[in-house]
Amino acid sequence: MVRLEKRTVVSVLLFSLTPTKPYRVLLFRRSEKVSTYRKKLAPIAGSVELDDKTPLDAAWRELKEETCLGPQQIELWRRGPGFQFTDEKAVVGKDGKGETVGRTWHVWPFAFRFKKELVDEHNNVVDPSVFKMNWEHLNLEWNFVEDILDGKILDQCVPRLEITLGQVWVDPESQLYKGMEELRLDHTHGARELATMAIKSLVRIIERDDSQQREKKMGTLSSEGLERWWKDVRLQAFHLAFNARPSMSAAISSAIVNALQAAQSIVDTGGPTVMEDVKSTLEAYVARRTEIARRVSEQFSTLLKGMFPSTNQDESDRTVPIKIMTLSFSSTIKAAILHALDEDETRTIELCILESRPLFEGASFAQALTKEAQDRLQGQKAGPQIHSRLRIYVSTDASVGVLSRDADLLIIGADRISESGDVSNKTGSLPAVLTSKEVTHGSIKVICISESDKIAPPGAAEEHSEEDNDKAEVTRTWTTNLSSCWDEMVTIRNVYFEWVPAKYIDLYVCEDGVLGQDDIKTKSRLVADLTTKAFSDLSKARDF
Repeated sequence: MVRLEKRTVVSVLLFSLTPTKPYRVLLFRRSEKVSTYRKKLAPIAGSVELDDKTPLDAAWRELKEETCLGPQQIELWRRGPGFQFTDEKAVVGKDGKGETVGRTWHVWPFAFRFKKELVDEHNNVVDPSVFKMNWEHLNLEWNFVEDILDGKILDQCVPRLEITLGQVWVDPESQLYKGMEELRLDHTHGARELATMAIKSLVRIIERDDSQQREKKMGTLSSEGLERWWKDVRLQAFHLAFNARPSMSAAISSAIVNALQAAQSIVDTGGPTVMEDVKSTLEAYVARRTEIARRVSEQFSTLLKGMFPSTNQDESDRTVPIKIMTLSFSSTIKAAILHALDEDETRTIELCILESRPLFEGASFAQALTKEAQDRLQGQKAGPQIHSRLRIYVSTDASVGVLSRDADLLIIGADRISESGDVSNKTGSLPAVLTSKEVTHGSIKVICISESDKIAPPGAAEEHSEEDNDKAEVTRTWTTNLSSCWDEMVTIRNVYFEWVPAKYIDLYVCEDGVLGQDDIKTKSRLVADLTTKAFSDLSKARDF
């Protein structure tokens, strides 16, 4: 009986910065010195070691060891859900001698792309000053993506390469790719809107599948056909959840897995209209998300009512305004502020908004609020008048120490909340929290207002990706004449999000009320369970 060993590995595929037809992937010819799959074409691969915190850490380490490439030359593009298979002849002694050992492989696929072209796609020539292969490889070569997915060259490749590639490759002409690009390029909307956009993209994908099914007059899907279709839908949902906008994947993935759970019973029932029924279920879930936002606003108003009775007046019998500071543009905070004013028409608010460089979302927030007030004043929108009860100040981020001295509340949104209660929000949140706590001697209350779907599965804050964006967003307002040494000496960072530790946050307000640490941990584990349920069977692969 063949001895089987279990091994967890990463499998790293490399792509050009701007893939063009015919699409190619860079593969490596394994040397005679390796113990498995000698002379086969393969990605960069290696075991996940005990000191690797995550499979992604292992991927970066293997890339450095085998190619000398690092973050200066390449960037993470996508990751797959992973899969397992068994190969009973994985390890064979040289020249066919020695013990044959089988392996049960747990594979974590990753796709990286070059930040600049270091390998000539046509001649397989590398830049030797940066790209250096180690002893594990004989050479490298670009291969057509379709040749692998269609099985044309699989006899030359390591086992299950088509699954590795299939889990990270997205056809640039597909509906999925369009949806992912829509999320990636949107720097205007917050996590809640992006999560809704992701589900709408999934609806369009299913709509396309249903249309194609009708055009081909294929009738009712067989049970096997339905299983394949639903598995393909969930793989596309995985890409929308985790690869389109990783920095906001908590909100997007939570919405996606909840939507998939709602649709699962439809799939289990089957029937001739299953695709249409799944689409309708997802559309109904999108509609319910609007209700969640309203509930968050109601909970915030309830909190304000307890903290600031509307009868508060100063010595001149004037109503004392609630003084609130915030930053950037959160649609959830906007809705909460407006609801608070609408619920109590004697309530007044002074709102200080930090402009939030580099895209000045804070100024956009102020514009949205004044537009709302104008529309109500002119009768274009229904609702109580707010223009005389909402006083807005817009200021630079750097002035937080001056403007927060008499603030009652500092409100931040959330793009992600960790299991421990740490909050990822727009860069500038942490300085605002620390500074305002200092200048008010701790009297200011820091409140995170967010839907509960921003709560991420268990994991340390540092495990979540950091989003570094176009440096031109930072530099376009500069008038400085740059020296000839600028590019060599200066690196411009444009990091959108940062973490605010839980110890600085006084209250978390969501659609279910005020959350405590235990509530957040419970919801975090629930999200992990739903994610496992939604995607775990994508890992099953036929043994080799």
